[in-house]
Amino acid sequence: MAYYEFGNVALDGVTELRTRDPKMAVVNLAQGFSIETTPKQAQKVESFAAVLPRGSRVFVAFIPGERPDAMVALTERLAADGMVPVPHIPARNFASGGAFERYARSLHAAGARQALMLAGGAAEPAGTLESSLELLDSGVMEGLGFEHLFVAGHPEGSPDIDTGGLARALAAKNAYAQRSGIPLTIVTQFGFDGAGMLAWAQAIGDAGNRLPIRIGVAGPASLTSLVKYAKMCGVNASMGMLAKAGGKLFQLVGQATPDALIIDLASRRTGWAELIRDIHFYPFGGFEKTAQWAGAVANGAFTLHRDGQGFTVQG
Repeated sequence: MAYYEFGNVALDGVTELRTRDPKMAVVNLAQGFSIETTPKQAQKVESFAAVLPRGSRVFVAFIPGERPDAMVALTERLAADGMVPVPHIPARNFASGGAFERYARSLHAAGARQALMLAGGAAEPAGTLESSLELLDSGVMEGLGFEHLFVAGHPEGSPDIDTGGLARALAAKNAYAQRSGIPLTIVTQFGFDGAGMLAWAQAIGDAGNRLPIRIGVAGPASLTSLVKYAKMCGVNASMGMLAKAGGKLFQLVGQATPDALIIDLASRRTGWAELIRDIHFYPFGGFEKTAQWAGAVANGAFTLHRDGQGFTVQG
């Protein structure tokens, strides 16, 4: 069952048409997918190389209470498995600028050349650092030789910063990318509202954003899990779309897949929404299940539904 109901997306008052080949559009969007894990979740994965293509980006979430040495160890393991580790670096987790630099240096020594720079979810900062911009402006990452950095995007807003603050931060991140020469990409929170994601990408483009976007999508999962994580992560605007997709969706037992959402995003990227270049999967239904499903989509191993509103992965 798909959890997004296909609909027309109007940008600048014009209803955009579907691409002539929706399957190829999906494959193009999914080919460079990334996926997320934590040190604890990774303990259940026997071999990343067995479930992901070589060179896949695997983001490592630094959740509150996690140990930096566990983050470094998983980074090293991912690199040894032929993956591209992208560890989170949350400003509010560090007691000092020196602690941040030591952590970043350890990640680099473990094989990381990419990282996601975040403010972080800690209720109170451990030290004076509070924002990803402070980490970027420190010069530490380019000094260590990191080659690609990611920053957070919020299609549905953020509980930690208002709309004006988000706009100013995004403008500053664009300026950093131009000044430093380090490629910077936005990776977003997950959601279920394709129209809202497209409209958000258009709006920030109109406001001056030129950073490419890696859009967050929840992988195949039970409806109960999706609702739980949506509430935990504050994905409130999308909850209505989640309910609408199946009528009495919350009463159903089974798996929800993001096929219709992906078709919508892939087929309707026009204007500044074309900055949506890749998908980032959140594996709420299990890492290996999501990795295998995403890999099949990226390889075109799926069959489109006749109504064009979704697809079924083969096997």
